[in-house]
Amino acid sequence: MKGPRGIAPGVSPQLRSSSQTPRGRHSLGREYRMIFKLIPNCSGDSSFDGTHSNERRRDVGFTLIELMIVVAIIAVLSTLVTKMIQQAMRKAEEAQAANDISSLKNALEMYNRDEGVYPGWNLQVGDPEDFNGFPAMYENIAGERPPQGRGGKNSPYIELDTGMIVIVDEDFDDEYKVVGRDDLYDPDVEKFYFDPWKSPYIYRENKSKRVKEDWMIRRSGYDLWSAGRDGENEACFGIPEEGEEYDDIGNW
Repeated sequence: MKGPRGIAPGVSPQLRSSSQTPRGRHSLGREYRMIFKLIPNCSGDSSFDGTHSNERRRDVGFTLIELMIVVAIIAVLSTLVTKMIQQAMRKAEEAQAANDISSLKNALEMYNRDEGVYPGWNLQVGDPEDFNGFPAMYENIAGERPPQGRGGKNSPYIELDTGMIVIVDEDFDDEYKVVGRDDLYDPDVEKFYFDPWKSPYIYRENKSKRVKEDWMIRRSGYDLWSAGRDGENEACFGIPEEGEEYDDIGNW
């Protein structure tokens, strides 16, 4: 038989109430701790013992290392790309020089068919290092026909880029400047043609020379070449011996 308010017989209400109190406090304490764990602290960390904060700091450290690795990779790739671009530009310049020489060769052969000689047949080569018969060649293959010019009977045999046709700059020794309109059509003004590296192409006629010199490369015709990227005229004394470095590009 139950007592008042559902209390079992023989149990005092005071004792029943006092026996429940400790368990209630322990239960509330556990609930509070669970709630506190769910509430982030003011530093933004959900833990009061600093464990997660240390892990986050370690994560940041790894991120910086990874960033440095990425920067290093980008630097290496940038160097490789730069070298590839430079190599591509070098090949393009060399191809342009070879194409110029091929076009000039065709014009020279057309002139030879019309006139029976190559330009510069009457020029004497003094110092092979300083000699360049290109001005005579220019007037024969690109100049006007007589009496206005010195071209062959079907001249001009080639159309050259006027931006690359140059004359000696009288104000500065060993310097060139782009030819003006008046000088372009004046056969008495020596004109040269620049290669891709802004040095004049070099020409000398060999066929008509009775004495064949060692420095003649194409003895039955002519030598036509560019001094190359380095601008050093290594071919002036003939093709360098095997093993010697040179970058001249010519008709040989």
